[in-house]
Amino acid sequence: MIMYKFLLRSIGLIFMFSIFFSCNVQRDNEDFRHLTELDALIDSIPNEVSDSLRALHDNDFSRENRTYYNLLKTITDDKTYFNFTNDSLINNVVSYYQSHDPKNTNYLRSLIYQGVVRMRMGVIDSTAFEPLKEANNIFKEQINPDPSIGYLIDFFLGNIHYKNRNHDLADSYYLHALGYAEQEKDSIHVFDTNMALFWNEMSRNNFEKGKYYLDILTGFYGKIIDKDYYILNAQSVYYGTQGEFEKALVSDKERLNIALLQKDDIDLSRLYFVISDRYASVNKMDSAIYYAKTAIEQIKDTNNAYNYLLFQNVANIAEKRKDFVHANDYRKQVFRMYEKSMRERLDTQLIELEKKYDLSEAENIILRSQQNLLIIATIALALLLVLGGIVLVSTRVRKKISIQLLNAEHEVKTQALKAELLTKEAIKRTWLNDLYGYVSDRLTSLQEQFSGLSQKFVSSQPKVYEAMEKILHETDTDLHDIPKSLIPDDQTFYSYTNIDDNDNVLNTNEKMILMLLACKASNKQIATFMNTSPESIRVRKSQLKKKMSEKGMDVSLFV
Repeated sequence: MIMYKFLLRSIGLIFMFSIFFSCNVQRDNEDFRHLTELDALIDSIPNEVSDSLRALHDNDFSRENRTYYNLLKTITDDKTYFNFTNDSLINNVVSYYQSHDPKNTNYLRSLIYQGVVRMRMGVIDSTAFEPLKEANNIFKEQINPDPSIGYLIDFFLGNIHYKNRNHDLADSYYLHALGYAEQEKDSIHVFDTNMALFWNEMSRNNFEKGKYYLDILTGFYGKIIDKDYYILNAQSVYYGTQGEFEKALVSDKERLNIALLQKDDIDLSRLYFVISDRYASVNKMDSAIYYAKTAIEQIKDTNNAYNYLLFQNVANIAEKRKDFVHANDYRKQVFRMYEKSMRERLDTQLIELEKKYDLSEAENIILRSQQNLLIIATIALALLLVLGGIVLVSTRVRKKISIQLLNAEHEVKTQALKAELLTKEAIKRTWLNDLYGYVSDRLTSLQEQFSGLSQKFVSSQPKVYEAMEKILHETDTDLHDIPKSLIPDDQTFYSYTNIDDNDNVLNTNEKMILMLLACKASNKQIATFMNTSPESIRVRKSQLKKKMSEKGMDVSLFV
């Protein structure tokens, strides 16, 4: 019964957990779908998307959806001209996708906007360039790359080079971006890229090519919301460089009408200043002074370091109108504002220098630490190399000694084996020598008996005597020929005597004598074998010993 209740409770808990998990998955899928819908509208209506994102409760999102939300927030902030003060949010997005889903397209987008955010913060060095370049490398490895991603990468890489005045490289990236924009058939991207190409050509005074892109931009007039203002601005700048101030003024006046209705945060004081300058260029001083004063009235940022230029413009126009009193009043204001601006800029520069000094000191400390670490690492590496060399040498020495010991052991075993073989051979030779001695003695006895009997039969039995003489003669001949049939080869001779005769110093009989000496044969036995007398053998042995001594040969057999 207890077991039954336990099973029921377990099943209930599992069922509740399944329902809870299913609800969470369903909610996460719904959140993701909603974020995807907003993502699709982010280029066309970024302000509305930004408002929708702020209305969402991202704290209830899963980690994946919260990361996606933060990416979209960063993109909309960029498109709505948000003032970025740090890049921590986009850094967290990049870190998540890099570790959890590096193949996701959003990883590429996060790398792109990591570079964009840093550019918006005023950074145009490698810290902004590297994430874009990394995104570009990943993008090029894709089999079916998304042209919208390719556009973003090349467009912002072009922006970095443009701001660093690398106009040729900027042009190359912008042209690639234009190609991607045409592939994705996005009119806004096509417009933005042509605008970037226009400013790039104008920056290097290539006015003919600038006019080419201006004509393309003019074709967009009235077709894309909020883009007419920027087309008119481009026209104004181009006409101004060509000295066509009337045309430039027309564009600026039209730009003012649009700016009053534009949603974008446009600095009207700068626009009024430009219109004032255009009127002054066509010598319409009344209109010029009116717009110059209006520009001052429209100042929003009173701490802007360049506000003095607006007052200076009024003073210059007043002088041209011969109104020196007002010109002098504005000159005084210009001087006070310029002095204040210079003090603030100097203070800022001093702070920057202080920061750079502190940074330099910190870098020097780090550099010294790195150098110390490098020295320690170098010494440690050298010690390791020396230790490794010692180990290697000792290993080789041990191996060499081991081999020598093995060789010595082998040599001892070989010598022991040779000694054993020699002992066995000596036993054999002793037995053969005894056998030979016995045969030799019997032959000698037989010869003596034959000699005694021959005296009896010389006269009484001549035929028997002749037969006995014949037997003795044949036996004598056989004994005489025995050494010839037993002539040893070099290997046999060396195995018995341990004497090398490579120079053929010894003749056959001498070798036979040495062989018999090795077999411990006596002079009498050698004489019988050689069919000669013992006295002759003694003489021949003496001569042979002397001969071998003169040739430096071993004479130990004679001992």
